[in-house]
Amino acid sequence: MTVKNQTLINIRERSSIRAYTRELLTKEEMDILKDAVLAAPTARDRQQLRYSFITDETIIRKIDARIFHYCDSAMKKMLRERNADSFFYGAPCAVVITGTDTSWSDLDAGIAVQTLAIAAQSMGLSSVILGMPRLAFKADDPDNCRELMRMEEDERFCVAIAIGHAATTKKPHVHNPRLIRDFN
Repeated sequence: MTVKNQTLINIRERSSIRAYTRELLTKEEMDILKDAVLAAPTARDRQQLRYSFITDETIIRKIDARIFHYCDSAMKKMLRERNADSFFYGAPCAVVITGTDTSWSDLDAGIAVQTLAIAAQSMGLSSVILGMPRLAFKADDPDNCRELMRMEEDERFCVAIAIGHAATTKKPHVHNPRLIRDFN
């Protein structure tokens, strides 16, 4: 199938990149990404998500430290195999998406993170969607990163994404048409 629609091309060509150059994102790139995520719909237009755009390496390292505190040896081994010392893979921008604890927060966050991933791809940037940072925000951890991110009491981590200029390439995953169920 030949696809000429640029949005569909971006979706098909996107892959999770786990190594980034040190090149920072420009103010214009950051503004475009912020505008894109604000355009993502939320259930009943409640807009209960918060988007923390982090470019401060100190904050990223603090979040990493809490993740490493909790992650298991298999995950640490996987990072070593990827030659990574950060769960954000050296990306110059991390976006942590949080929301109030409603039944719609995770769905809304999924829409928002995919919006960011496709927006980044359309700008020539790369990304990887991340769930492991959830370990840095555990409510029962007295050293969690909730205060660092100025999270409200009823706010919780939903998902994160690392965005930057790729230092590696990776083919998109193979599409498996057997995952589709047609009801005609």
